[in-house]
Amino acid sequence: MGVFSIFGLVLVPAFQAASDGLYPIDMSFPTTPEVIYGQLARYSEESRRIYRWFFLVDLIWPPLLASLFSLLWCWLAARTSHALPTRLIGAGILLLPWAEALLDWTENLGFITLIESYPTTLMTLAWLTGMVKHLKLLLYALCWLVTLVFAALAVVRRGTPRRAAGA
Repeated sequence: MGVFSIFGLVLVPAFQAASDGLYPIDMSFPTTPEVIYGQLARYSEESRRIYRWFFLVDLIWPPLLASLFSLLWCWLAARTSHALPTRLIGAGILLLPWAEALLDWTENLGFITLIESYPTTLMTLAWLTGMVKHLKLLLYALCWLVTLVFAALAVVRRGTPRRAAGA
């Protein structure tokens, strides 16, 4: 909650004040090269300075969120008698939030590179960064879907947790 508060209460409002009401490019949608460079043209030196802080804080957020999803899924799996959560965890579903975190870091590196290199136009990097952002959002939505399924199973299929075979 602390990191989320730093974004919402400090960095985003400061960035908006320094850039004529714009949100940081990470928060724009759709994220196309045209949108990116349209917004970068409006960034002031102060908004760039604030974005650097946004970037540093945003390095902490992805692993925190991935940890939260992973721990929550394990906790919910332990609270249901349904086998699906345990099977999905065994199949590697816990890698999903970490893949989302990796994409988030990749997106962050792309955006900071675009911002720091402006006014040089790096169209391929802008296009790739936008694609990574959209893929990250898809994985983020899947993380929430898994959370909802696990929570529903924990509510509907309460009971004694399964014992390991031979226990």
